[in-house]
Amino acid sequence: MLRSENISFFRAMDGGVEKISSPSSKRVKYAVSLATFRSVAITPFSFPFNNVLRVREALKLQTLPYAAAGGMELFPFILEKTSRTGSGVALYIPSGELGNYSVPPSQTENRVWPAPLPLVSKIGGEGVTFWLDEENICSMLWRGGAPVLYRWKTRADATPDTELAWYELYCKSKEEEVGEVFVMDAAVTSELAKVPDIAKESLALYPWICDVNMSRSALDSAVVLERTVRSLSKAASWILIMGLFILVGNGLRYYEARRSIDVLRRRTVDLYRSNFEPSRTGVISDPLGLARSTVQQLRGGSSDGHTIIEMLSDLGDIFEQNPEMDVTLDVTRYSPDGVDYTGSAPDMETAQDFRRAWAERAGSAQLGNLNTAPGGSGYRFDLNVRW
Repeated sequence: MLRSENISFFRAMDGGVEKISSPSSKRVKYAVSLATFRSVAITPFSFPFNNVLRVREALKLQTLPYAAAGGMELFPFILEKTSRTGSGVALYIPSGELGNYSVPPSQTENRVWPAPLPLVSKIGGEGVTFWLDEENICSMLWRGGAPVLYRWKTRADATPDTELAWYELYCKSKEEEVGEVFVMDAAVTSELAKVPDIAKESLALYPWICDVNMSRSALDSAVVLERTVRSLSKAASWILIMGLFILVGNGLRYYEARRSIDVLRRRTVDLYRSNFEPSRTGVISDPLGLARSTVQQLRGGSSDGHTIIEMLSDLGDIFEQNPEMDVTLDVTRYSPDGVDYTGSAPDMETAQDFRRAWAERAGSAQLGNLNTAPGGSGYRFDLNVRW
């Protein structure tokens, strides 16, 4: 916040500035120039938001139909705000006037105020503040600590008395009283020296004045910030739209995956029931074999001609055709897709002959677990036959 002890005050005039006072503090942070603007329009505003950039945008939309493009500049100031609302005043000034007033060439932050602005403490927020210099008379009408009207005249065309008479007629038309009146004669050096103390009182009573800056640099900064925010808002909108598309796409993929899982679950249940449900298959003596048969059928295989009777018939043919084959079968495990034997043979060649005999009658026959029998009398083996 601005503090009067950190401010250097200047008079802004056409073509230059004149120093009014130096700050009491050695740390000068601000240089405030008091300008006698010729044309300033003041309008109140109240919006259901309190962001100054949004306020600027809303006010521009209101005045766009009535102001020439680029002909009027806007300076909004929020006087009161809550968590959701903001109200205040907007000052409009022709673009050409901003370039008529210089700022001091200093390393501090330069600000420009309408000359009657820091005098409001002398009237208690109700009345008229006058600023007079060698050539100008400019004034502000105040209500409730907020400016409502600004006027400018040359010293050649008016006097403080004629201007006050005009304000009395204006207020009478609105059935109001003018209120207190304060005149600052800036042409008198002793009077001009009082400005810092008066401004200090005004800043304490009306803190919103700290935000006032009607300079060209402040306007350019506000415009750049506004454009940046608008660009970021557009980028954020596109990101939001892309995010929504991605979210919808993920939702559709999730729905499709859930639907596929449901289909697989139903097919699994149907397949299980078709193999093991007693109401469809009757009494199942060998459910595992029935399942293998179903899988084989789905793969395009067939167990026709390889029933247990056919298997025993083939086994009998092998021993009948090879009477010298001394093979002992201890375990026979039959299924529709093949048969597994566990047995013994006196030597490895006999076990191989038994395998080759089955290989001629089936799709494949493989020996496994070929080991020496206990006591060294022959070999034990497993034979896997698949149709």
